[in-house]
Amino acid sequence: MPATQPLNHFDDETLRAFEQAAVEAVTQAGKFAFSRFMGPMKVESKSSKPGRDLVTDVDRESQRIIASIMADRCPGHQLLGEEDQQSDPPAAADTIWAVDPIDGTANYVNKSSTHAVSVGVMHRGIPIAGAVWTPWPWPEGGNGGAVMHARRGGGAKWMRKQVCVAEPIDELGRPVSGRLSILPGNARSVFRFSRAMRGHAGDVRVTGSASYEMAHVASGMYQYGIMGTAAVWDFAAATIIVEEAGGEVLSLDPHTSSWKPFAGWGAPYANDSNTFKKMRDWRGIVLAAHPRTASFLSQNIIPRQRGIFSYISRQVLGIRSI
Repeated sequence: MPATQPLNHFDDETLRAFEQAAVEAVTQAGKFAFSRFMGPMKVESKSSKPGRDLVTDVDRESQRIIASIMADRCPGHQLLGEEDQQSDPPAAADTIWAVDPIDGTANYVNKSSTHAVSVGVMHRGIPIAGAVWTPWPWPEGGNGGAVMHARRGGGAKWMRKQVCVAEPIDELGRPVSGRLSILPGNARSVFRFSRAMRGHAGDVRVTGSASYEMAHVASGMYQYGIMGTAAVWDFAAATIIVEEAGGEVLSLDPHTSSWKPFAGWGAPYANDSNTFKKMRDWRGIVLAAHPRTASFLSQNIIPRQRGIFSYISRQVLGIRSI
């Protein structure tokens, strides 16, 4: 876990209330998204390139639902959402909800069930609680969805069942064939794989929804995931869920082209507009896995410095959308 976590700032009762509010928010927004799934919707592009960086009226209404629940359940908290208007940033509050009202909008528009609704509650840039809704046919979930959630020190749960990351098969933490893994589609051009990785990438998948992928690293569905480039709202909820499921989260430092323990966003944190803007504009790549697997991968999947900067630049410019 990050050394900078505010472990003693909130008691467990308060953290539980934040977690429950996040669960309520993604549940209600998820029910709405499910009710509109495969039906008519208004689709627009936020990019100058048609078909890129899609947004729908469902995204916007989903974020409105979440904002309303936050205002009711956690007055004084601030919302940082994917569908915010790009106006002058406000001063950053201590506690911020990072919200992706539909992560995987392109999937959603194209009638793929691989999408999610994500709410991460952050204190001064560190995730302390979060919830991710996915449209799984969970028997107890109803309305076509299930919620994974966590709070600092409370473990990670998927519809009231405790979850944990996939246990590696050996002390080296090596991934194996026959178990699913997540890698970016252009991983070979972005990363260099050492000889030790031969036969240890696993059965690779790419879904197009970073929070969906990362949350299911926590559930053990994927033995590891390297996800991005994506934004704070894609990772905030799933980061605390992975950590509380016994996993480790590393982030890629684009300046040194090296993996480092995840330490939150916005540092040095101040209650000003620059901090809010830094978090809003941040784009990055993370690795999530069991700690032994994360250690093995970070030593054997090495970023190509020129490639990683090019990759991040393309993401920020909106040429490829996750």
